[in-house]
Amino acid sequence: MKTLVVKTHAFGDSLLATSAVAGLIARGDEVTVLSGPSSLPVWKRLPGIMDIVQSPAPCSVIKLFWWSLLNRQRGFDKVIHLGSSAGAFRWLRFLAGQKVISGGDREIGFGILKPAARDYCRIAGVQFSSLKPLFPVTPLELEGSRRYTGGEPYVVLAPGGARNVRDFVPQKRWPMSRWAEVSLHLQERGHQVFLVGGEQDREEISSVSGVNLAGKLSWGETAALISMAVLFAGNDSGPAHLAVAGDTPALVLFGPTDPNALYEHGSIVPVCGTVSCSPCYANSIFPGCTGNEDCMISIDIERVIHALEEMLQR
Repeated sequence: MKTLVVKTHAFGDSLLATSAVAGLIARGDEVTVLSGPSSLPVWKRLPGIMDIVQSPAPCSVIKLFWWSLLNRQRGFDKVIHLGSSAGAFRWLRFLAGQKVISGGDREIGFGILKPAARDYCRIAGVQFSSLKPLFPVTPLELEGSRRYTGGEPYVVLAPGGARNVRDFVPQKRWPMSRWAEVSLHLQERGHQVFLVGGEQDREEISSVSGVNLAGKLSWGETAALISMAVLFAGNDSGPAHLAVAGDTPALVLFGPTDPNALYEHGSIVPVCGTVSCSPCYANSIFPGCTGNEDCMISIDIERVIHALEEMLQR
């Protein structure tokens, strides 16, 4: 069966969809993935995909319309949209010229099961053997990370993030001053600390002591570095999903997002905000804060350091 799977963004969300796509491939489907720029690094690494088509989405309506006219996707037996947007659902019916199985379809729905990876499998109609994100790293990437670490035990922190092609949600970030205290604690404990993130994070996280590699590593190199760490800690963002993919013990901080909607139970140690309105969204575009934007601030340093100490002693 020739199957078109659509998951255009974002990086972390696409990682959550890898179990569903892997299930389709294991079933024998010839899978083509329609990807956006942010999710492309995920699909390029998943074994068994027959082809990848890169769309410009998200972009202006006019640009997407003309791209769609020139790149109609025909000849597929099935089209599966692993998303929740009703607008994307309608666009795909035009693009593929046929019925689309989509989380944006009211009859199918999205958000019925948690975490999202389980719901993606339901929408795709496959059984899952594991919901762990799939993001294999190469021996060359593993060797490259050793150039920075020298082979000594280390911890990776991701104090930035919360930025993707659709929106930037600074409300998902814990204050840098508190990350700085956590980093100092880990270093005083004898651990080397590496900081990861995107180019736009580099200056913002420079106040946190450690080896600042933000903007210097590809996603593959970042995954390799995290996979060999004794511990990962960060905000809810792409690097946290890479920690789960690499089986690295991970402490993840949550304010507006719901850990149960994004991570399989037991895959991370969550530390959540304590305000009554948290969490306020799960796996969609951030609706905007209607509170005092203090859900992350409600996470005190002592809770985080205590959780880290417990993890380091296991």
